[in-house]
Amino acid sequence: MAGADYSPLVIEHFERPRNTGRFEPAADVIEGRAGRPEQGCEFHVSARVGHDALIAVRISVYGCPHCIAAASWLSERLAGLGQQDLAAWSWREAAEALDVPAEKRGRMLILEDAVRHLAEAWRQRA
Repeated sequence: MAGADYSPLVIEHFERPRNTGRFEPAADVIEGRAGRPEQGCEFHVSARVGHDALIAVRISVYGCPHCIAAASWLSERLAGLGQQDLAAWSWREAAEALDVPAEKRGRMLILEDAVRHLAEAWRQRA
């Protein structure tokens, strides 16, 4: 996967995605999902929650290389975040870090929706 359309960080995360899969349902697991394959991308984020922070994050994604890379990149950044930080996370962070082109940024909004659903699941769990 070489080419001018992909930053080195996108290539790295696309070729070697981190934290893939899902956690089995459990009392300390929350999930967030957004998108549909018909939209061109779907993100599923599951996380183990500790007392005040996410302990570990897993991702499952359908989409283009930018989507896969963004989900992988995000999975490394969410672990350790508290509830407020998770709720405040913005798609722009991933778009800027991965140099996502303007025509793909709508998909980053879908990723943000998945994170918002994860934050809501955490809030409802309390």
